[in-house]
Amino acid sequence: MKKRIIFIFGIFLLSGALSCGDSGKGELGKNELVRINKLSIPIDEFRQMSEKQPLEGKMRLLDEKGMRDFLENYVITQEALYQEAKKKGFDKSKEILAKVEDFRRAMIIDALIEEALRGKSEATEEEIQRYYKENKSLFTEPLEVKIRHIMVNSEPVLKEVLTRLSKGESFEKLASTYNIDRTREDGGHLGYIRRGQLAPSFAQFEEAAFSLMKKGDISEVVRTPYGFHIIQLEEIRGVQQRPFEQVRERIRIFLQAKKKQEAYLNYVKEVKSKSTILINEKLWDEEKKRGGKTKEDKK
Repeated sequence: MKKRIIFIFGIFLLSGALSCGDSGKGELGKNELVRINKLSIPIDEFRQMSEKQPLEGKMRLLDEKGMRDFLENYVITQEALYQEAKKKGFDKSKEILAKVEDFRRAMIIDALIEEALRGKSEATEEEIQRYYKENKSLFTEPLEVKIRHIMVNSEPVLKEVLTRLSKGESFEKLASTYNIDRTREDGGHLGYIRRGQLAPSFAQFEEAAFSLMKKGDISEVVRTPYGFHIIQLEEIRGVQQRPFEQVRERIRIFLQAKKKQEAYLNYVKEVKSKSTILINEKLWDEEKKRGGKTKEDKK
């Protein structure tokens, strides 16, 4: 949105940056790149326009085709449209002038704030490390378990699986043989899960998975609406604080934004304290009773 505003505002400023000739006729001067009616654009001003383009725009100006396209479809087009708009009196439109004034005010305020907050939002290394130590929970990996399961939908088959497991047969191979879901193709592999990730109907399944402590441990039989499950633990990870270097930049950005906001609020408070501000409370009370509606809305 900001780029769009700058682009639109640039259209209004375009003519102000250019030189105006006395006539739209006659041969072009030595350094005069293009003339649109009576407005002349010298080559050096065209170069300045090119340099002011954002990085994305500059990338398009790397070859002759891109430069020519910029000249014809941006510079000339915008100026021709601007001149036509002025002929129709849009440059005197109260609505447009109000928008231009709003934008001008916003730019001036932005410049003031930028100057006032310069150097006040930097986060020191000490502050970053202190935040890391005081907010360990924000940088702790959640506990996750990597599991496989065998899933069948009848008790006779379940007994057969349990018998074969008791004899030491491979859990993975049995899952590939008996599973009634898609994990059959991958030996019952379900990947990593964390608490609260599964649907409520799998609460017992989740509890059984997180009760396993060592790699290779096998759970008791768990029943869900989909059948009977036996779970095997493959790996446990999490419940550890991420290394400082992994989160340092994230903390720095957060603290800088926080300090900038605090500095901004303090500066606004300071400026307002030095200002004489009077509010017509009686008039304000009347406005509140109207509910902020216009006469047209009330009709």
